[in-house]
Parts: sequence; C-alpha cells; structure tokens
Amino acid sequence: MKITKWVIPLLIASNLIAANDSYIIEADGEFGKELKALVEKHAKDNNLSVKVYENSNKQSSKFDDEDDRFINIGINKSASYNSDKGKELYEKNCQSCHGQKGTKRAMSVSQRLSDMSGDDIADSMAGYRGDAQYGGRLKYIMRPIAVRMSLKDLGHIIAYLKGDNAFAIDEDENENIKTTPTNQGSYLE
Repeated sequence: MKITKWVIPLLIASNLIAANDSYIIEADGEFGKELKALVEKHAKDNNLSVKVYENSNKQSSKFDDEDDRFINIGINKSASYNSDKGKELYEKNCQSCHGQKGTKRAMSVSQRLSDMSGDDIADSMAGYRGDAQYGGRLKYIMRPIAVRMSLKDLGHIIAYLKGDNAFAIDEDENENIKTTPTNQGSYLE
C-alpha cells in the first residue's frame, strides 16, 4: 500500500519532467493566424499548456525585402543579392578572422571561405545556426554570429565572396539526360 502511494506521484512527476519539449514555429500572414488558432484549439481540447508569441516588431533594412517562399528555409537562391552590401557586411562581421575575401583559415583550423562554394558556406552557417555542437572549437565564435545574421545578409556576403551569380541555376545542366525503358522500368542514362 505504501509503494502505491509513492509510485503514482513519481510517475506523474517523471512525465511532467520529461514533457519539456519545446517547438518554435514561425508563420506569417493568414496561414500564421490559422496555425495559431489550430494550436490553441488543440491545446484547449487536450488540456495542454501552449505559449504563443507574436513578433510585431520585425526588423528590416532596405535590402531585407519580404521573402515570399511558402517554406522559408535557408538562403533564397532565386533572390538577387548585392555584392557591395555583402562587402560591407563581410568587413564588419567576417574579415577579422577569415581575412581579405576569405583567403585566411580562421584560427588556423577552418577551411578557407575562398575554397568553399556558396552552397558550402550557406550549409556551414546553417550548421552553426541550428546545431549547438556543430563546428568544434569555432562554435563558440561562429554560433552567435550565425544566429544573429539574417539569411538575406548571408546571401549578400556570399555574393561578395563568390560573385553576384553564386546561386545561379544552369537551366541546361540536365539536358543530356535520357531514359531507357526496360521490362523492369525506366532507367536514367
């Protein structure tokens, strides 16, 4: 009988402690309003605690025009970036460690930015931004910079380092692809 008195409160306490999962979802416009209403209804129906934060103080510069992609993940490769703005941002945020145009290995351990593609730089910054363990010794320096920097500003910096067409998509890249039909299906050549 004494064990039963302690087991139930312990199970409840362990569930409360384990239920510390947090999710941050950013959604704008009408979709954001609908998502907020849906989450609040689900929370009410299931007796859950939900906190909804609204950011009405969006900061933007004259270069930070609104991104109209449905899912806003990573750099918008179809946007146009300004290499002059990128130079200004690079000199302010990056040059002291990465050198002129990315020719220096930061802290003598990182890969030179000049040896990386625009996609590699964007992926690296996404790693620093999204994973607190990413980057070895450099994570303590790079993570705050990556979190603070907007994706648009990163696009400007990559345009400065790699040229204005760093993310240009070659439309003719796949023109020689052919398929070969067989009894088992079609195969790409």
